Amino acid sequence: MTNFFDFQDGPKIKILILFLVLICSIYYFFKNYKTLEFQPKLLLCIAILGSIWLFFQEKEENKDYNNLKNNFALTTGKIEEYIVVNLKGYKGNPGNSIKFKYVCNNETIENSYYESYIVSIPDAKPDLNISYLVIYEKSNPKNSYILLNYPIKNSDDFENYKNTFRDKIPEDVFKNSSGK
Repeated sequence: MTNFFDFQDGPKIKILILFLVLICSIYYFFKNYKTLEFQPKLLLCIAILGSIWLFFQEKEENKDYNNLKNNFALTTGKIEEYIVVNLKGYKGNPGNSIKFKYVCNNETIENSYYESYIVSIPDAKPDLNISYLVIYEKSNPKNSYILLNYPIKNSDDFENYKNTFRDKIPEDVFKNSSGK
């Protein structure tokens, strides 16, 4: 089992909140089981199962992040789609998102992600005509992020970035990161 203290700060807070919801829901469910009508029982069951599911989802996301940090490789990629949702009253996706393509082991991979506690996606649209550095997990190339703060404007940039990442991941790659 993953140690709770190995999680990033974002998942720690979410897990604590989910744990509190789970404990309160279970307590209320069993304390008032005989007097509750069907709808509150159903809602409490949904809250209990939802809390458990979200806990495991957070755990898996954190595992992917740690695997990437411990076993990474670099390549170049191009942004396919860049969405910024800083509009008032927007009720769509959870936040800024990015979709990109890159080549790994002679295979073109397409990936996308939303802004999260791991990476930020700035509101300012990057240059879509240039390539950017992509960091991916060697054993699972689909686990990847395009690094907008590492643009590749000429052939020397990629080699310079490989030297920068030789010993560990720099601290400006991920939010709240201390490298490897």
